[in-house]
Amino acid sequence: MCANCYLGLDAGGTKTHALIADDRGHVRGAGVAGPGNWEGVGLQGALSAYREALESALAEASLSRAHLAAAGYGLAGYDWPGDAARLEPLITGLGVPGPHALVNDTAVALRAGAEDGVGVVIISGTGTTIAGRNPAGERWRTFGEGEDLGDTGGACGIVSAMLRAVARAYTGAGPATALTDALLAHYGAPDVLTMLEGLVRGTAPRPPASLAPRVFAAAEGGDAVAADIIRHVGHEQGVNAAAIIRHLEMGALTFPVVLAGGLFRARSSEMVAAIMAPVRAVAPHAHPRLLHAPPVVGGVLLAMEASGRAPNAALQARLASEARERLA
Repeated sequence: MCANCYLGLDAGGTKTHALIADDRGHVRGAGVAGPGNWEGVGLQGALSAYREALESALAEASLSRAHLAAAGYGLAGYDWPGDAARLEPLITGLGVPGPHALVNDTAVALRAGAEDGVGVVIISGTGTTIAGRNPAGERWRTFGEGEDLGDTGGACGIVSAMLRAVARAYTGAGPATALTDALLAHYGAPDVLTMLEGLVRGTAPRPPASLAPRVFAAAEGGDAVAADIIRHVGHEQGVNAAAIIRHLEMGALTFPVVLAGGLFRARSSEMVAAIMAPVRAVAPHAHPRLLHAPPVVGGVLLAMEASGRAPNAALQARLASEARERLA
């Protein structure tokens, strides 16, 4: 039986993960549920996802809520000052005893990737959010609301750039690109004009974020236009990361830039180099680190810290390894 167990919960736009670990960092139970971002599924939908993931983890661990000493919640949609009043009651409604940490989902990803929780995290999936934390515990982040509020990148941004490049190649305003054939193949269209007419007139859907790997593949294959898109996205993310570093006065420190989210699975060295150029201009000792641990690991570590514990690097490594196996 687990006398002191800790709950981590990571609620995202597509999945919600719950993880329960003991005080040595051994995973006792894990649970998975559907989308947990209240902006997409509503407050009750989010609560249902939180509860389903929690109950699954408790059942796997053969534990009750009474065995949980503390919890760490990383919630997508916890973005603005007014969101605390919406989301704190949901957390209270879960009935988990003890202290808790309630943060945006970027914070659990950063904690999962940085041994002391200090550094910068770039989450690049469907969209992009960048956040940081300094040794004093101060946090700063971008809005995560797309290009209108300054977050360039993510799969949606890359695919939008892909479409622009194909349109410009057709009119002659831009160079020819292999992205044209990739987009035509996706739509099964006979030519660019037919494809674009369908998009403009609404008879064809907008290109999905799932096309982003085609841009990486084209860049890897030597297409200059695709490579420019990848470099531009990386540069803009690096500029935002550099702004966070300056705000948090971390320029003289050594810390990781944690790379999390589906886009980094492409392992594009060009994108990482483009990110790190503006970062190293303000923080020469910063180094990139691909996040291999499930972000929910950070929730467990925040729970331990909320209860007054200071998990060491060995515990974090053990927790990350076991969590990868459970949530693979």
